[in-house]
Amino acid sequence: MTSYLYVLSIGPVQDFIAAARRTRDLWFGSHLLSEISKAAAKKIRDEGGQLIFPSSEKPEKDLAPSDDRDAFNVANIILAEFEVQDGENIKKLDGDAKKAATDRWKEYADKAKKEAARVIDEKIWDEQVGDVIEVSSAWVPFKKESYASDRVQLMRLLAARKSIRNFEQPKGNHTGIDKSSLDGARETVLKKDRDIEGGQFPKDLALRMRRSKGEQLCAVGVTKRLGGGRVPFPSVVRVALDPWIRGVQRDENGKKILDEIGSLCSGETSFSSGTGGTLYQDFPYDGQVLFGSHLPVLMEAARELADIPPFKNDGEKLTRIKALVNELQKSGYGEPNPYFAILVADGDQMGKAISRIDDPVYHRNFSARLSEFAKSARDIVEKEHRGCVVYSGGDDVLAFLPVDTCIAAARKLHDKFGEILKDYPKKGEPSPTLSVGIAIGHIRDPLEDLRTYGKAAEEHAKEPDRNGLALHLHTRSGGDPIRLRDRWQEEDKKGLDERMKAWIRMYLDDTFPDKAAYELQQLAEVYRGWENPPDPDHIRKDVERLLARKRPGEGTSAIQDNDKKNLEAEAQSYDDLCRLAKELLMARRIAESHRQAAGKSLPGRTQP
Repeated sequence: MTSYLYVLSIGPVQDFIAAARRTRDLWFGSHLLSEISKAAAKKIRDEGGQLIFPSSEKPEKDLAPSDDRDAFNVANIILAEFEVQDGENIKKLDGDAKKAATDRWKEYADKAKKEAARVIDEKIWDEQVGDVIEVSSAWVPFKKESYASDRVQLMRLLAARKSIRNFEQPKGNHTGIDKSSLDGARETVLKKDRDIEGGQFPKDLALRMRRSKGEQLCAVGVTKRLGGGRVPFPSVVRVALDPWIRGVQRDENGKKILDEIGSLCSGETSFSSGTGGTLYQDFPYDGQVLFGSHLPVLMEAARELADIPPFKNDGEKLTRIKALVNELQKSGYGEPNPYFAILVADGDQMGKAISRIDDPVYHRNFSARLSEFAKSARDIVEKEHRGCVVYSGGDDVLAFLPVDTCIAAARKLHDKFGEILKDYPKKGEPSPTLSVGIAIGHIRDPLEDLRTYGKAAEEHAKEPDRNGLALHLHTRSGGDPIRLRDRWQEEDKKGLDERMKAWIRMYLDDTFPDKAAYELQQLAEVYRGWENPPDPDHIRKDVERLLARKRPGEGTSAIQDNDKKNLEAEAQSYDDLCRLAKELLMARRIAESHRQAAGKSLPGRTQP
């Protein structure tokens, strides 16, 4: 018997995850790739392979097919060890694993094709479905005492194999066919309206697919929209709304009105979708009807769909909802804050940490700890901080969170990661750390842009010395985003998250003038470009004078002495002043969501 180390890579990730216009596209794309990878991992295990990555304590349960939103996630790289008699056996095992992955993809695609058959160009569909999955693999004989070097050789072989493309006969040349609206990479599989029976795209199918007028989709796009049945996923609107909903529900009358709106959103409607599973059960709908400024658009859409039986009364429902929303706004709740947070977390230098592992058992246990973190991350985001996880696998997390809970969630994720992996560095090696990027964006920004914001924040968190927290704020008013970054500190060491907590509290206590942050920015400009660094004492005195100018109507209480000292201590140079001003501007925006969670309206905010 010969021991082999085996690796399988499934892609392309771009097609399955990145190409997305809606939150469900994003979630189901990552879920779909995970399920395809899971099918291969299950086949490897069933054929006698010992999985190293992923690793699970309950493989029978975790590797079973599932469309639950919280199903076990499997990354697109699978590492395993086999004991076989000869090289031919490993080739057969490799073929079986690849077939399991391809078959799982075709299961989803076939179900979507069946549901959308009346609008699908079958020739283009079949060409695309057979050409989507890219599976690469490699294997090497190995000995346990040379595990580390054998694994390095294995990954080099995989990289070489992935760089080589199989030459196949070109598919049909489809001239004059529109490209997919998601990414423009493939032709649309949707027929032109004139070629569809009835001369137009069926309204009921368009609604099920959440298809915008004129939107074109390739086979992957259609499968994302229709695959997995009708498992819903919370929209970014519902995430942004959460602080406002919590605030309304603090009042008995407000809760009663919100409950009535919820009853009008229940069932099959043209203007509302569910949140899925156990998320947001206090108001389990996407909630776009709660933005009064958006109701006219929904009412117009309802009129166009009134000939479809389930939606014939939607116009009346929306009229009643409009009256109820107006009643809430007149009660002092105002328009909801239309911002939410995209959180992207990633383990630091994990490749280097794994490269130091010299034993497959140790590696398997390390992988099991990463799986434990992935499960904990879902609980932290969803149960403790009212967010929703798009993807949580190994050391990667992508999640959406309300603005008022995002920093606390980031701190908890960072600390949990360190806690779970604290025993796994070998003697004398540093413990793995987690960098977290948070981007705050507007619900009307394109999802592709929002994902880019989140990724940029995560990359910022890692530079220059990793183990960082980055906060970025993108406003609809334009201009450059506010960008903040600091290394994680212990909770009592005044790191970025602790400073933000203090500044937010000042705004909530109404002890800090709203204009003071802008005035600090202006003060910083006074010191820009000085040939010699200004005296820190001069800067401190300027800040002290600025804070002493308390104006009526800009806070009902004086700034507390301790807060003054903290502010002055943070302003010792031009760079310090710029950073402090940005922290205060960011804190002001986050405090708005805290106010709404407390049942208070936002002055001057009438529309998103």
